[in-house]
Amino acid sequence: MKFNLVVATHHKTGTVWMDGVFKAIARDLGVRYVKFRDPGQPRDLDHEPFILFCHDSDFSDCPDLLDREDVKTLHLIRDPRDVVISAMHYHKSSRESWLHEPIPGYDNLTYQRALQALPTAFAQYLFEMDNSSASTVRDMASWRYGRANCFEARYEDLRQDTALVTWQRILAFLGFDADERAIGSRRFWQNSLFGGLSRLGNRHVRSGAVDQWRREFTPDLAAAFLKRFPHALQALGYEKNDAWVHGLQEEPVIPGLLSDLRDLLSHHWEVFAGLARTPSKF
Repeated sequence: MKFNLVVATHHKTGTVWMDGVFKAIARDLGVRYVKFRDPGQPRDLDHEPFILFCHDSDFSDCPDLLDREDVKTLHLIRDPRDVVISAMHYHKSSRESWLHEPIPGYDNLTYQRALQALPTAFAQYLFEMDNSSASTVRDMASWRYGRANCFEARYEDLRQDTALVTWQRILAFLGFDADERAIGSRRFWQNSLFGGLSRLGNRHVRSGAVDQWRREFTPDLAAAFLKRFPHALQALGYEKNDAWVHGLQEEPVIPGLLSDLRDLLSHHWEVFAGLARTPSKF
């Protein structure tokens, strides 16, 4: 590798996906893989080549790392509306430890139980906007954009990158040579829902689809979102104004299990459509 790498994501923006991809790449290249702030991880980043992974893009305790001349960064964001949707469903069933710890001020309830106790999906989405997803949206918006050594990527672009066009641009930007790009492309394909990664039995993936908000958001939910995050979509480049609310349905377009079934069928079609192209990618 020509540069040391930093991979920075946010909760529900492809964190587990990118972790799997770059952990495999590091193993293939014989490079040290560092999970930022994980207990027991070495903090010395001055000697051996490394790929450092940060799940929340918070480098406040290591502010100079991203400006180092020997470092290239990949930063990944996602449409905040889909972050809310994905996070709410994930938090209702995930086994992550923090979801099962009592929340101060909620009568000893855990985050997950407080979420599950709410009577409607609308109420659950509001809870998510007011809690975990609020910090995610805030962190995406407050990231320092414009660094020359950082590739700013969107989950949506990578999720639909079945021809690996964007991914190849990323690998080239990060300084991978031809052989390393071949390895990186193979690992990206193997860890992608449209490639070798099965959604069945994967507790981190409920849907993975882009633009879920188009069928989940109602006018009332959109109004609640805009009240809490009035400028987030424009700041992140997902919308030019608030006109997106005008085409929303009064009720979710495809509720519950039917929505999940549609996503599953879409996933299988992506795999089928991509099989013929797979050998030429690597």
